[in-house]
Amino acid sequence: MAPKTVPTAPHKAGSKAVRVVIATPLASPPDPFLYLKQSLKRDKNQVILAVLQRPLFASAMISICRTARAFPGSGGDRARFLGTTQLRFADQADFEHLVDQQGLVDALTTTLPTLDRRVAEDAPDVKAFFSFADALVQIETNRRELQRKHELKKRHRQQEDTNIPMT
Repeated sequence: MAPKTVPTAPHKAGSKAVRVVIATPLASPPDPFLYLKQSLKRDKNQVILAVLQRPLFASAMISICRTARAFPGSGGDRARFLGTTQLRFADQADFEHLVDQQGLVDALTTTLPTLDRRVAEDAPDVKAFFSFADALVQIETNRRELQRKHELKKRHRQQEDTNIPMT
């Protein structure tokens, strides 16, 4: 962003105006880890008790997943980076609602194949991330399967209704 110039009034009649340059701060990019922190309620051991702002949480996690996918390092490096989110939940009560956050499951689904799961064997925070991501992806998969079954039953009933013989 270019600095702003502000004209000032001349000091004497006939003299030229002096321009003062005011530097404006550059806008820094949003910090997804700050958003993550603001969206969660944690206990003294950093265990997540509740997601206070689901859209903010989802936005932060989507951004963090994008950053991890852009890492030039190995799948293990990406997994360790995602482990820094410390997604250790006290329970999975919020998971059903988190699946509804637009783009979150897609971000996790596209990120998981780029990670090395072996890193989780000796890194509890990485293991916690995988547990979180796998749970959300599984919930979404189960929902889609239930929807598919519901649609099949609906079509089957419609076919039965059209195949009733007229007497």
